[in-house]
Amino acid sequence: MILFPRCHLFEIGDQPWCPEWMRAYIQSYLTRVWNLHIPPFSKAPPAGIAADLILEHVKDPDSFTFVDLCAGAGGPTGTLEHVLNAKLREEGRPTARFVLTDLYPRVEEWSAISRRQENISFVSEPMDATICERVAPRNRKECRIFNLCFHHFDDLLASTILRKATESADSFIIFEFAQRNFTSLLNIPVMLLFPFWYTACRYRYSPLHLFFTYVVPLLSLLISFDGLVSTMRCRTPEEIRALLDRPDLDLSDWEFKSGHRMLFEPFVHIYYYIGVKKEKL
Repeated sequence: MILFPRCHLFEIGDQPWCPEWMRAYIQSYLTRVWNLHIPPFSKAPPAGIAADLILEHVKDPDSFTFVDLCAGAGGPTGTLEHVLNAKLREEGRPTARFVLTDLYPRVEEWSAISRRQENISFVSEPMDATICERVAPRNRKECRIFNLCFHHFDDLLASTILRKATESADSFIIFEFAQRNFTSLLNIPVMLLFPFWYTACRYRYSPLHLFFTYVVPLLSLLISFDGLVSTMRCRTPEEIRALLDRPDLDLSDWEFKSGHRMLFEPFVHIYYYIGVKKEKL
């Protein structure tokens, strides 16, 4: 049940005055969450669940290039590619390809991912999702993925981005870890505590990160505050569909699906909204 109207409040990580090291922490933190597996509370990492959703809802994924338009530090793409293509290989099918892009490219992290996984490439120049032209070659279909980022856009930008996706691509997928409901609000205390573990694992040799985690818990407050605002910003499927309701936009050859899956028992879900262009007969 939706508890309150969508509120487009500000997230600290979005602000131009946010220090780069803090923004990098947020992005690497989210990448870690995407790849977190905690038996028996989860059956697979969130990125693995996302790969299953792609296989379930996108026909012939081996013919697609999946373009992450807000890739941050890489997010789920490494695991997505590994899980998705492993299943395609088991079926004797060609592999899907992935491209990392962002308005603020993190070339160092992307280069490391690309070196490990040949089906992942990246665009080193800044790419704006609102004006992005087709990225995939013409002999491949293009699917644009928005991993935990679509809530960052206000309605005008979000509508423009979806319009561009329907004009230039063959599919788009929106993944979020929250909705404006009670179970999503239960995630906030977890977000408050998780940085105390994550900093020790990832930044144990950084005095800056250690100080702002264990002496002054700024990073914990940052993650939980932005997490709460993200929850308040997330859209329902009906609200996403309404962004596409424009008289000059013909969507008769598109179909849309939405839903959610459990990630971590008992209350963390992944919410998805998928648009796919219908096959021409």
